[in-house]
Amino acid sequence: MLFEVLLSKRNTMQKYSFFSVLTLLYCCSGLFAQISIQKLANAFEQSPENKYASISLLIVDLDKDSVVANINSDKTLMCASTAKLFSTFSALDLLGSDYRPTTSIYTDGYIDSSGALQGNLIIRGGGDVTLGSKYFHNEDDQFEFLNLWKDTLRGMGIHSIKYSVITDGSSFGYAGVPDGWDWSDMGNYYGAGASGINFHDNTVKYHFQTFSPGRKVKLIETFPLDENLKFRHSIKSANIRNDQSYLFGAPYSQDRFGIGSLPSNRKVFTVKGSMHDPEYMLAKEFSRFLKDSNIHVAGESYGFRSLGLDPIPYDSLSLLFVHEGQRIKDIIDVTNLNSVNLFAEGLLNLVGYEKKGFGSTTSGIKGLYDNLQNKVNLDGMKLRDGSGLSRKNAVSAQNFCNLLAYIYKSTLYDEFKSSLAIAGETGTLKNICRSQMASGRMFAKSGTLSNVKAYSGYVKSDSGKNLAFAIIVNNFDGPRYQIVKKMEVIFNAMASY
Repeated sequence: MLFEVLLSKRNTMQKYSFFSVLTLLYCCSGLFAQISIQKLANAFEQSPENKYASISLLIVDLDKDSVVANINSDKTLMCASTAKLFSTFSALDLLGSDYRPTTSIYTDGYIDSSGALQGNLIIRGGGDVTLGSKYFHNEDDQFEFLNLWKDTLRGMGIHSIKYSVITDGSSFGYAGVPDGWDWSDMGNYYGAGASGINFHDNTVKYHFQTFSPGRKVKLIETFPLDENLKFRHSIKSANIRNDQSYLFGAPYSQDRFGIGSLPSNRKVFTVKGSMHDPEYMLAKEFSRFLKDSNIHVAGESYGFRSLGLDPIPYDSLSLLFVHEGQRIKDIIDVTNLNSVNLFAEGLLNLVGYEKKGFGSTTSGIKGLYDNLQNKVNLDGMKLRDGSGLSRKNAVSAQNFCNLLAYIYKSTLYDEFKSSLAIAGETGTLKNICRSQMASGRMFAKSGTLSNVKAYSGYVKSDSGKNLAFAIIVNNFDGPRYQIVKKMEVIFNAMASY
C-alpha cells in the first residue's frame, strides 16, 4: 500500500549533531530549505534526550506519494492524544457532520386530570457528551438544559411525579473507563469516562479552603452534590501558585481520596475530579431541580445500573420529548482543538452505538476498524480507546500518515483539517512554533502522557507542498519542553520545505 515500497529504503545519510543544526537553523532560517529534513530527523534521533527513547517518525509529500523523512515509521508506540485523529475522523465519516446525539424522556404511566404523572419519569441516554458542557455553555447556564426539560414538562401539564426519576444509559454499557487507563488518571477530570448519560462534562468540582503552608486544606463542598460521597484526603497548603493535587477513585465508587498540594491562603480553591456515576447523578440532580421548581417528585432517584432490572421495554412506553445535543462536527472541533478526552470517548461510543447497536468502546473500535480496513493500512495498530489515555494503545507513524493520506484524498479533508489546532495560533498548538516558520502552516493534534510526546497532522509548506507527518517519542529523558523545542526544528523545516 501507500509509502511501503519507499519506506523499505531507509535513508542512511550522515547524522549531524542536533545542537549544531539547531544553532544554524535559528541563526539563519533560510537554511531550512537547504538542509535535508531526513538529516534533521536523524539528528533528533541521536540527541541526548533520545538516547534510551523509542521513536516513530514519518513525513510524506501527499501530492507526490513520496517519503520526506522516516525513522522506524512502522514501530508502534503509545501515542497519547494523537489517537483522537482516529476516533474523530471515524465519527465524522460514519455519522456525518449534522448528526446529533439525543436524550429521550419517557414515562411508563400517564398524566391525570390534576397534572400528576402517574408513573416514573425515565430519561434514556443516547451518549450525548454536551449536556451542560462548559465547552458549549457559559458557567451560569451549564444547567439550563434542566430548566428547559422542566418547562417542557410543565407545558405538558405535569405538576407532580408520583413515582421516581430514573436515568438509563444501559445502551452504552457500564464499563466505566476503557482498557489501559491508569489508576492515577481515573479520579481526575481528564480521566472521566463516557457513558450513555453524560452531563457537566462528567465532572465534580471540589471547593477547598486553604491555609498557611503545611496545613491540611479543608473541603467546603462539592458540586454537583452527592450526600453519600466519601472523600478522604491528605492535601496540604503550600507556597505554590497552581494546583498540584491528585484525586483518585474508581468508576461507580463513591469513595474518593486526594493527595498533593494546593496554593496557600485561598478562601476558595476549586479542583475538578471525575464524576463517579453520571447516570445516577443526573437522576438526583434533575429530581432536586424539579422539587426546587415546585414539581413534586414522590419517589427516589435511580440510575438504571443500580436497579438490576431487565432492559426497559421502550416500545411500550410513552415518549414525552427528545433533547438534541450539539452537532458531531462541532463536538469534533472542540475535541481536536482542546484535546477533550471525554468527547473523544463519547464519539467512539456513538460510532459503536449507531454502527454496531451498542455504545461501548469495544464496539466503537470494531466499527472504526471495519470502516477503515479496506481504505487505510492499519498493520500493527492496536487501539484500546478513543482519547489516547490508554497506555495499551500502540500506533505507528506509518498508521497515522496512512490515515492522513486517505483523509487528504477524501471529500472530508477540508472539514476535518479545520478541526485541528494551528501551530502558533490555536488550541493545544497555540504555543508551538509561535512567530516561527511553522506558525499558521501546521495543522495537527498533539499528544502528551508521562514520558510520551507526539504530534500528527498536516503542513502546508512555504513552497506550496502538502505534507502529512507523525512524530511519536516514548521514554525520552529531560523535561518535556526540551523535547518539544527539538521537535519544533523539524516542524519549521517542514514549513520551509
